[in-house]
Amino acid sequence: MADVEPQADSHVVEHVVDEHQDDMRVDAVLAVMLPWRSRQSLAGFVGQGAVTVDGTRVKKSRRLRPGERVRIVLPRAAEDLEAVRAISLRILHEDEDLVVVDKPSGIAVHPSSGVQSMNLLRRLQLRYAEEAPDRSACPSIVHRLDRNTSGVIAYARRRELVAFYTGQFEARTTTKTYVALVHGVVPERGTWTWALRVEDATGVVVDRHGKPSQTRFERLQTDGRKSLVRVRPISGRKHQIRVHFARAGHPLVFDDLYGVDGQPDDWPKGARLGLHAQALELDHRNGERLRFEASIPEAFRLAED
Repeated sequence: MADVEPQADSHVVEHVVDEHQDDMRVDAVLAVMLPWRSRQSLAGFVGQGAVTVDGTRVKKSRRLRPGERVRIVLPRAAEDLEAVRAISLRILHEDEDLVVVDKPSGIAVHPSSGVQSMNLLRRLQLRYAEEAPDRSACPSIVHRLDRNTSGVIAYARRRELVAFYTGQFEARTTTKTYVALVHGVVPERGTWTWALRVEDATGVVVDRHGKPSQTRFERLQTDGRKSLVRVRPISGRKHQIRVHFARAGHPLVFDDLYGVDGQPDDWPKGARLGLHAQALELDHRNGERLRFEASIPEAFRLAED
């Protein structure tokens, strides 16, 4: 049976199954392709016939083989293209494999149920469609930052490269360095090791039965009320830095989930979460070890001790 053809109000996402996805179910691969969509909604698209494998409609339980082409036709949400184009795009590095961006605070890394178009992934799609035309480009996420965290974020330039780069994050061979602005005077250096458990869709809690987590830190500056801290998360749990520092009695400034500054409506103009992804190191496919760095926001700087 032929592929379902996209209409004016829809768009197509395609993926070629790689060797690491051998024998995975269709619904599992769809979740990798579209991590911001729920499994239930993806199953609904399969049931509607919007998903094909090599041109044939399939069930969600169908097992896949390397080289097969998975194609899904999705409804296109209404979007303000001018607003998307206005998202700041500070590119730190770009080659045939990767595009690395200094992400602004307040911009999502990828679409979600509530942010379909105003996100950095959509901004990159428009870049390769309009500003630097490249029909082969299909920018894809390989790691994540919280929406209100700024700094270095890397995307694979093409979907078939995702497994190579995500594998490094899963194997913890990447090096991630953050700076955090926190309340109080933290020790000069140390390590937080509290286990973490995801409690619900948004929240994470310290729980001895949770997943092992390790965060190393070094104090850079303090003014007696706040501290600027360099942070190296050894594990990569959701909200790890935010929860560890809050548990230690030094919550990040303007953290609406784990902080002490109230909610955004009460914050002064321009206030933002005190977390910035300063640097990222990873291995390129060509064998070179690359380091990308984004300058510390001026608002994070404090007077010297």
